[in-house]
Amino acid sequence: MKKLYSLIKACMTSDMNLFKIKTKNNSKKNKIILPLFISLCFMFSIWTNANLLFEKIAPLHLQYVVLSLVVFLTSIMTIVEGIYKSGSLIFNSKDDQLLLSLPIERRTVLFVRIFKFYVFEFIFNSLFIIPLIIAYLRWADSIEWSFFLTSLVMIIFLPIIPIVISCLIGSILSSVSSRFKYKNLVQTVTSILFILIIIYLSYNLDGLYNYILENATSINDLITKISYPAGIYPKLVINFNVIDLLIFIVVHIIIFVISIIILSKFYFKINSRLKSVTASKKINVSNLSFKSKSIYSSLIKKELSNFFNTPVFIINAGLGLVLFVIATIIITLKFDIILSSLSDFKDVNITKDLIENNLSILVFILLSFTSYMTSITNSVISLEGKNINILKSLPIKIKTILLSKIFFGLVITSPVILLGNIILCVKLKISILESILLLILSILIPLVSHFIGLIVNLKYPKLDAENSTEVVKQSTSSFISVMIGMLLALISIVIITNIVGLISSKLILLLGTVIYIIIDLLLYFYLIKVGVKDFNNLSI
Repeated sequence: MKKLYSLIKACMTSDMNLFKIKTKNNSKKNKIILPLFISLCFMFSIWTNANLLFEKIAPLHLQYVVLSLVVFLTSIMTIVEGIYKSGSLIFNSKDDQLLLSLPIERRTVLFVRIFKFYVFEFIFNSLFIIPLIIAYLRWADSIEWSFFLTSLVMIIFLPIIPIVISCLIGSILSSVSSRFKYKNLVQTVTSILFILIIIYLSYNLDGLYNYILENATSINDLITKISYPAGIYPKLVINFNVIDLLIFIVVHIIIFVISIIILSKFYFKINSRLKSVTASKKINVSNLSFKSKSIYSSLIKKELSNFFNTPVFIINAGLGLVLFVIATIIITLKFDIILSSLSDFKDVNITKDLIENNLSILVFILLSFTSYMTSITNSVISLEGKNINILKSLPIKIKTILLSKIFFGLVITSPVILLGNIILCVKLKISILESILLLILSILIPLVSHFIGLIVNLKYPKLDAENSTEVVKQSTSSFISVMIGMLLALISIVIITNIVGLISSKLILLLGTVIYIIIDLLLYFYLIKVGVKDFNNLSI
């Protein structure tokens, strides 16, 4: 037991860096305040939405519907998020070779992996369930002591079934992807599909909210049939039965144990394939030929390889591009609906005629918003990690290294945005001059985002991260770059919507082109002058 405890403690200590915020003043207070603040803000949002539902449903005495709905949605979110995390927490972990070389049973190693996974999902579920409990206390017809016992048990055991499902799906995806040369492709595509589904549901949030209120009873009946925890929780809250509670606990323990036994049968085979090198064909050494490439092309190729081999990097950095593609498809296929939706905003002085006479400005706004939401370069320095000293030792100018990372960002964003803008210009019948200006802006605006991301990452590098997830999602540079991007997107939209109609759309696009050329030049010279110094100061 002592060995098991030590093993769990060692594994948890390394991966809990995901929840740490490192600062120059590396005190315990600074490490705790920001994550706690973000968690409280998220929990407040969940509490607010739960209160809105309770307020509508309480007069009908259907508060239990909100309990089952939130538990069910939390389980769904855990499954989706669990599939996304299983790749790094369960499969393909960096310390596999070390653990498997120790005198420890393989089933014990797998238990530690899944237990670590459980702790992450327990924290994730608590962010939803605790605000729900607090909101229910306000709107409940009556509160018994059993409510607190039932809620505590629910928080503890709720992650188990979603974890088992996500591990099962994650193992299938990992098993399939391990047979291909590009092992991360399946995980990346699947994660993007889940993001698209979430975006679609968010887009129809008002309709879903009204539908829930109108069909509360039937929705609850359906949820309780699909999800055992969602059905048993409100039942225990309303009519507590200790036998039902014990059955709930025993069922989850049995499911957890059986899943470990089954998964242990093929877990290590999947892991070994994920770490293997796939050769597509035999090579005749005598017929080998070598082609020399330029320094820029070699550096860009390295960045592209790193990008496409890191699913979390693709998903986090490419969100703006996904939104751009979705918006392009919607405008192309259902422009009339978009037009009526935009003209319905009461707080903005925008009419249907104004939009129809300035369609190029609509594309300009879309381009500005999605470009600033796409931050490709905010982690490229941090992802170098311990290799940063090797990169610095190469006989390559620092300016060349930094600009190659900017070009890498353009290689990712330019094809998608240029193609989308061409489609929109043709669909909306935008004039040739405005189309040319929009195509130029399709490079200039993302370039601003690339420069800012790289400059911020040079100021706040995270070279000692345990994994790529910590770099991409938990680093200071990633957070600052996203916040700057959101601020610039908001400023751009406010300025554009306030001047449209006052001056011609051609003049707006021309002024925008000139302004962005100036901004890009200023950021370029700053990068060359200050960024080079920051790069030279990097070390690990």
